[in-house]
Amino acid sequence: MATPQFTVAQIAHACAGRFVGDAKSANAVVTGVAALHDARPDTISWIADVKHAKHLAECPAAAIIGTETLLAGHPRGIVVTNPDAAIADVLDKFEIPAEPPPPGKHPTAVIHDSASIAPTARIGAHAIVHAGATIAENAVIHEGVSIGRDVSIGAGTVLYDRVVIYDRCRIGDRVILHAGAVIGADGFGFFFQNNRLRKFSHIGTVIIENDVEIGPNSVVDRGKFGPTRIGQGTKIDALVMIGHNVQIGPLCVLAGQAGLSGSVKLGAGVAMGGQAGIVPGITIGDRARIAAQSGITKDVAAGDAIQGTPAQTIKTEMRNVVLVRKLHKLYDEVAELTRRVKELEASANHR
Repeated sequence: MATPQFTVAQIAHACAGRFVGDAKSANAVVTGVAALHDARPDTISWIADVKHAKHLAECPAAAIIGTETLLAGHPRGIVVTNPDAAIADVLDKFEIPAEPPPPGKHPTAVIHDSASIAPTARIGAHAIVHAGATIAENAVIHEGVSIGRDVSIGAGTVLYDRVVIYDRCRIGDRVILHAGAVIGADGFGFFFQNNRLRKFSHIGTVIIENDVEIGPNSVVDRGKFGPTRIGQGTKIDALVMIGHNVQIGPLCVLAGQAGLSGSVKLGAGVAMGGQAGIVPGITIGDRARIAAQSGITKDVAAGDAIQGTPAQTIKTEMRNVVLVRKLHKLYDEVAELTRRVKELEASANHR
């Protein structure tokens, strides 16, 4: 597929920006997007934070997107009100999407007679669709995907290579599941009986609501009873573990290697940093922020920002970090005071 090409003027129009350069510069051809320090004369760049302003002067990009304040009169600036939204619009122009399977069903796909496949769905090579599954309009099932019995796949949903969806799970509309994601495996539930670990059967399911995106090799376990639920519009990164009966609200963001134990509840708009973990049964309030590598052992109130293990408010954690860094100085001071006390005691005993 040919690399997309646009003029600077077309780029400015695409992101609702105003190009301040001359007509010749407006007609320059752009073939890609790059950061300020990596830009070439045929790329577009952007600035969203004043800390990157030091790279502006030497940046050779055909144009630079930013606010009027951040651009500071740059002669090839594209002035916008929201640089993040603007660069997202530009990236959309240059995206080369993954090649979908051809329309219809690939001859190597194995599809049960009782499965219901919309005429506009695409089923890739070596995909398996089991009994009673339904795949709605414009869904795209890439190579090697396995769809279990009585699974429903919503309209416009995309399942990338080797996604596995266990029986009875429900996937909404416009969901994206990246390669290797596993939806609906049994939860991790065992107890000791007769000197062995006996497994709890997990008879629930998984419900993934509309517009959810789940990264590669992430796992969402089915409920022990009732559903594990991922709320509308939530975005989950790679290698994330979602335990049984977890309830995630709408518009949450979970970064890579985060882990949610069984029966955890996340409110709306919660953000979790990478490698953060939550113990079973915890409730996280709406719009809470959890820093990377935090360990959550108690409920978090709506709007709180927490950090550390065990996690506490970021203000408290930062204060503790500062105090810990001062411990060596405190140690030296205590050692010096101890030495002086011993000297005074020795002098007093001598008299």
